[in-house]
Order: sequence, then C-alpha cells, then structure tokens
Amino acid sequence: MLQNVRETPLAASLKEKVTRKVPKDLEGLQVYLSHDLWVRNHNWSPEQEWNTFQKNKTESQLAPLEVQRWVFGSVDQKTLLSEIGGQQPETNPEQTAAESESTSEQPVPEQTAKSDSKASDKQQKPESWSFNAFQDFFSDQKKHRSKLSENQRSDKLVALQELSTWDNLAGWNAAILWATISPATAIEALPVLEKVALDQTNASPNKSGNDPGKPDQRAVSEAMQHAALNAISLVLSQADAIPLETRTKLSQRLQRPDLSVEQRSELYLTLARFMSPASIPSLDRSLEISEQSTIAPKQLRRAALQACILHGHWFHSEQGQPDHPEGIQTFNPEEWPANIMQVRWDTDAEMRWNFGYWAALIHHSDAETILISQLRDADRTVQIKAIEHLGMMRSETALQVLKEYAARPAENLRVAAAKGLSSWGPMHLIPLKNDTSSAVRLEVAWGLGKTPTAESALHLRSLINDRSSQVQSTVIQAISDWPDDLAVPLLLDGIQEGIYKTRRQSILQLVDRTGLGGSISIEASHQERVAAVNDLVQSGRLPGSFWGQLMQQGLKTNQEVNQGRTAELQSYFQTLINQPRESAEYQQAYQELANISPAEVKVLEKLIRETSIEIPGEIYTDLLADLSPEYAALNQLTSPHINDRREAAQQLFVSSQNISLNPVVVARLRKLMAHEQDRLVWRIVMSSVEKDNYEEAAQLALLAINHNWPDIRILGCEYFGSHGLPQYAIWLLPLLDDKNHSVQLAAIQAIGQCHNPIAISGTQKPGESQNSATSLRSLMTHSNRRVRFETVVALSRLGDFAGMQELLRLSNDTHISTRKEAVREMGNSGQTRFVEPLIQMAWTERNNTTLKEILSSLDKLVPESERPASLNPQLDQSDRAKIWMNWWQSQHSGQGSRLFTGR
Repeated sequence: MLQNVRETPLAASLKEKVTRKVPKDLEGLQVYLSHDLWVRNHNWSPEQEWNTFQKNKTESQLAPLEVQRWVFGSVDQKTLLSEIGGQQPETNPEQTAAESESTSEQPVPEQTAKSDSKASDKQQKPESWSFNAFQDFFSDQKKHRSKLSENQRSDKLVALQELSTWDNLAGWNAAILWATISPATAIEALPVLEKVALDQTNASPNKSGNDPGKPDQRAVSEAMQHAALNAISLVLSQADAIPLETRTKLSQRLQRPDLSVEQRSELYLTLARFMSPASIPSLDRSLEISEQSTIAPKQLRRAALQACILHGHWFHSEQGQPDHPEGIQTFNPEEWPANIMQVRWDTDAEMRWNFGYWAALIHHSDAETILISQLRDADRTVQIKAIEHLGMMRSETALQVLKEYAARPAENLRVAAAKGLSSWGPMHLIPLKNDTSSAVRLEVAWGLGKTPTAESALHLRSLINDRSSQVQSTVIQAISDWPDDLAVPLLLDGIQEGIYKTRRQSILQLVDRTGLGGSISIEASHQERVAAVNDLVQSGRLPGSFWGQLMQQGLKTNQEVNQGRTAELQSYFQTLINQPRESAEYQQAYQELANISPAEVKVLEKLIRETSIEIPGEIYTDLLADLSPEYAALNQLTSPHINDRREAAQQLFVSSQNISLNPVVVARLRKLMAHEQDRLVWRIVMSSVEKDNYEEAAQLALLAINHNWPDIRILGCEYFGSHGLPQYAIWLLPLLDDKNHSVQLAAIQAIGQCHNPIAISGTQKPGESQNSATSLRSLMTHSNRRVRFETVVALSRLGDFAGMQELLRLSNDTHISTRKEAVREMGNSGQTRFVEPLIQMAWTERNNTTLKEILSSLDKLVPESERPASLNPQLDQSDRAKIWMNWWQSQHSGQGSRLFTGR
C-alpha cells in the first residue's frame, strides 16, 4: 500500500546515526566472510597460476579458487546458522536487489530438517555456508561445461563489490576475494587491501562482532595480511599503471629489520609480479651464499628464487608472447640479482633444480648447458627435473638428449623424458605410447592431450583400451578441454572399449558436453554398448563431423583394410565354415586367407567373434596358427608335455604385456583350459588376462573358480575381485561354503569388491529358508576367526550397518594387531561413516603404529581437497591427530552432521 509513497529525506545528522544493514540476499555470504579463515595453498605453483590467468583472460572467466596462493577456509556450520539466525537485518532502501546475487539455500541434514519442519512456516531458514558452497557460489569447477555466463559472472562480482564497501572483517575479506578471482576489475579495492596488508595490527583473529555496519578495528591474522598482499600483487600485475605510493609502501616494508621470514617471503612474491627481482629490496641478500655472509634461512632462500620464477612467468613465458609486442624477452642481467648464478651450486637440491627451471624459463643463454650438467647431479631428483626441463629448450641437442633418455631402462628416466617431449608435439610422443611401463604411457596420454589435433586424437584412441586403468582414465581427463568435434569420438570409444571406470568417466563427460548418452548403461555388454553408440552417432545429434575423419585415418594406419577387402575376407570366411574341407571352394578360400596381412587378421578375428555357429577347429590350428604367434601358442597348449604347455602359456603372457589378448584368443583359450590340471600353466594364463575386463576373460575366470584345485579357484576369485563388477558376486557366492579356508577367504574378499548388496543376505532358493541361504551375514558366526574378520570387512565395504558396527568394535580390541588391521580396513572400505570414529580414536590412541594406521585411513577416506589445510605429513603424528580433531569439531559438530559412531 505504501509502495508509491515518496521517501521523506532524512536530515544529515540523523542519517549518520542510521546503521547500515546487509541486504537480505547477502546475509549468508556476509556472515561466512566475517571470519578470518585464510590459509596457504601448499599446492600452489607459479606455473599453474600463470597458465590459469592466461586462460581465464581469453575466456573471460573468474580465476578458480583452488589455484590461488591463498584460499579462504571453512567454519563451523552450527556457529554460522546461529549467527545468521540471530541477525534480523533490514534491506537498505537506498540499495536495490539488482546489485547483488541471491545465493541458493544449502540443504540441511535430514535430522535437522525434521526438527525444524514446524518452524519453517514462521521463519525462512537462513543460508548456511561452507568452503564448498563458497566455491559453488562463483563457479562449479567440477563440470566441464559449467562456465559462468557474462551476466552470472557480473552478478558474482557485484556481490563481493557490495560487501567490500563495509569497513569490517566481512568487507575486507570480500575485497581480498574480489581482487583474487578478478584482479583486472578490482583496482577500486586497492585502498582496502593496503589497509589490511600494511596498516592492520598482526594478531590472532577474534570472534566476529554482531554489528555488520560498524567499522572493525580488530587485529587480523598474518595469513590474512599475506592474502591481502597477494591480492595487491595480482591487481597491480593487471593494472595499466602502478601507483607509485603503493609500490613505495611495499618496498619500504621490506627494509624493516623486524620482519618475520614468512612476511619477507610473501613480500618477495608480491613484488615479483610487477617488479624486477633485481629491484626488490634484500632479495639478493637472501640468495647470497658467500663464506663472509650469514646464509639466509632455507624458507627465505626458496621464496627468493620462487619470486624470480614467478617474475619469469609474468614477463618471459612463451604463453605471454601475444600480449607483448616485443615478443619473448631475452636474458637481461640487470633484471635479476647479480648473485643469482651462485644458486647453481647451492647445497639445497630443491634450489638447484628450481634454478635450472628458472634458466630455461627466462631463456638464459647458458640454460641448456646448466640443465645438461644437472643430469650428472648427485641428487636423483635434480637429474629427473633436469630431464623434464630440457623439454622447455627448443634445440636439437635438447631433443636428442630427451630421445636418448626415453630409451633408458630406468622407468623414472623414461617418464621424465616423456614429460619433456610433450612440449615438442605428438610426433615425438608416438614412439612411447607402446612403452612397457604404464607410467610412461600415462605421461604420453597427458602430453598428447596438450595438443587437440586429429593426429593426437588418433593416437589417444589406441590408449583408450590400454591395459592400465589409470592410462585409460588419463585419456578421458586429458581431453576434458578439447573441442567437441575432437573429444566426442574419443568419449564414444571410451564407452565402447574402456573398463568400468573409463566408461563411467566417458558417459559423464559426454552428457556434460552434449546432454546425450545418459541412457547408455555402464554395465551393459560390449555388444550392447557398441549398438547404443552406433544409434547415437546415426541420430545425427552429435557434433560428429570428425568421427568419419578419425575412423578414416584409423583405417589408413591399419594398412587400408577398406570395405571392399573386408567383404572379400568375409566371403572367404563364410566359404570355410560352410563348405566341406575337401571341396575346391574351401581350398581356394583357405589359400587366400593364408596370405592375409596382420591387419587383416584382426578383420578375420572380428568375423569369428560375430559368428554364432561353431567354428571348425582347423581354422585355429592350421590357418591362424601360421598367421599369429598367439594362435601358435594355443596349438602348443594341447601338447601332452607339461613343459611345452608352460612355454606356450609364457608366450601368451609375453604377448599380453604389449596389448591385451584378442577376445577370440581368450575364448579359444578357455576351451583348452577346461582340461588343464597344471597349476603353473593356470597361474601364467590368468596373469595374461588379469587386467582384461571383457566377457571372454570373465568366462575364463569362471572356469577357474569351478576348478578342482583350490589355488586355481583362488586365481579366479582374485580376477573377479580386481575388476569388481556387481554380476561377479553371484558367481562367487557358492564359494562362501568352500571347504578350503583359503578359497573361502579369497571369495569373501572378492565379493566385498563387487559392490553387490545381494551378497549380504544371499539368494534364497524356492523352499529354502532365509537363514540357510549362502551369504556373507551367515559367516559372521563362523568358527574361523580369519573368516569372521574378512566377512566383517566385506560387509563394511557393502555398507552393511551390522558389519560396520562389528568392524568398529574390533578397532577397539585389546590386541594391538587386531586394532591396526581393523583400522586399516576401515580406511580401505571407502565408507566415510568411519571418519568420525577414526578421529576420536586418533585423539586417544597411544600406540604409535596404530596411530600411524589411523592417520593413513583418514587420508584414504577424506579427499585431499577437503582435508585440513594445515595438515602436513612432516608434522608429528600427535600434532596431525590434533589438527584432525580441530577440523572435525569446526566442520561437523552440528547435530545433523554426525556420520557414524557405532552406538
């Protein structure tokens, strides 16, 4: 009724007494920012920061929080809720809602939701904030396509700009965050940043005041001052002109003798983004190692060299060349400390290899000589880093050295060489993609992913079905930033040919990119997945213009097995399986197929696999045995002599190390192994297919678990456990009653990996009571202690409450060995419900070995991004336990957030 009534102007004296109120839609953000929660990001690197800011500059994105040197931490959710609930701010009539972004209400735990359901009608639930919610407020970095639109990006900055006008802790934090994620737009925040970084008293933060509109005179932490210094540096690095007064203040601060090592280190890095290291006060003294002077602390020395590297990225990196009309700058001695070359002989290995990196980064004239000399360094890490850094040198000598190390026997040297060669382009990585080391192939995948071209895509395609699941996963991650027309065909290949995890990654990224493919079942058979992918391609809804090009190039590499030749081979094959062996047609077709190329053998194998009728044995024993060593080995497996069969199994194993055995080979192998009684032959054969997750390999393992020898049954259990598909649990259930305890234990362990809850209570046959069904739960009272323990572990992995409760009880056993084993399995279970009891145990555990196991399990259950920021492996175990307890109390002490106590 009063919306059209004109506002009565207030007298100036009365206006001054009106307390500013936080806009309603910013209450949650304001309360969250009213805490001093800055922590150092120990994963920060100058290279990652520079690459991120360059990428975001071209794509107009906000800089992700996780790449910043200083990040805003977290706070107790219960405290936040009470603080927000206690405030009843009114929207300032002079401010409009259009100036800020409404933040979405966070979900509350189920228990809290029930208890507050009656009050929800009377009062709207306040916003709750956490570190994850804070990140989501700006951008969801987890999704490939979730980049903020221009309007959304503007709204996010407006929210911070609005809060940055408040002269209190929330306003200061908002100003720092604004400058951190969008420094190019935050020049207006410079006075606030200078106040926090240079004028505020350095002390431990106190609790927030209740009045958000009152100027805050409290001291701030050293971490917050450092975050403000970092923000100033980012703003000035993006500014058109650097205010002389600000630059002078920062330089004068470095000349104070009472500065701590941490403050001086931060100032070095702050100034390095817009000042030459030679002009940064005292930086040269920190690098001095002469006998006449006192050597600076290691932390300060490393920070000084890190500042030189940071300056090198901002002024000498090749990626910055388009922004500099002069092009890449060459080495200028006046730009750097006069004594920087002394670092080459520093006693600290980290200083030496960072020096080599700096020399390569700034294009020092002696960079190549320095790196080559570091190949003979006494420290192994310096040698490895020198190989990697040679990739930054654009010289034939560096390339030849990298190629030489790529052929060395030592795996870590080949891995480093692959990293170095990645900057030279795909053609130099291609020879390494078939390396026997999965770690090398993984680096090849990352390297090829740096160059989104048709050539890279073609070779990444061959790594999609690599024997190593990590390599497969890396391929999908490496193409996450590729354009759709190059990435989508590889994702479709991942769905068809990848293992379970690879298929899941591929489908998620495909859906994220196109919105299509979500109906494809990850657990479908290979044939069903191929059919689903073909339907998707033929629908015409995918950006698949590159699909045909990629397929065509792939066929060219396979010696041009075109459609006409494929049809011809199919005709010969049909003649073999339909005509009698004595006929002239059969003999002619046999002679034609006896002279096919290795690429055409693959076509023949495909025809065999797609044929539903029985294939004559002579095709394997006579025809294919002369064309492929794998089929010759299959022939040898029929020998009555055990040494011949062992030799044949060894031949199959050697062949499987380069590329997985063809499913046709494995299907034939299964038939031959049905009568094999030699345990060594079985062990070698199962080792040949242990990493292959396709139907024929699973059928071979099914044959193994039904063998009369116990150790062969164990081999089958180990195969199913390593791949862990839900359907395998059904096949393993009968082994829970095996008379051999070793087989029984192997079956229990494998079932725990299969993630099929049907194993908890088993399958009930008609006329059979539930209690008599073979199941994990029926083994909880087994007479054998080891069987009982493994059963509890498997039940815990499957999320069974009774199993987890029993495992928790065992973790409090009086025997140290039992406690350690139970704690270890809690970490391996993947159940985050164990986090709270583990932290409680860490707080009270006095045995060092058990405490070490507890801390290890916590690292397994809590993702690295969510662990306490102050957690450091170099700290004492008791200190780490204290950090975990403080972290838990600050994040999960609310009534609705308790995960699991076992009570």
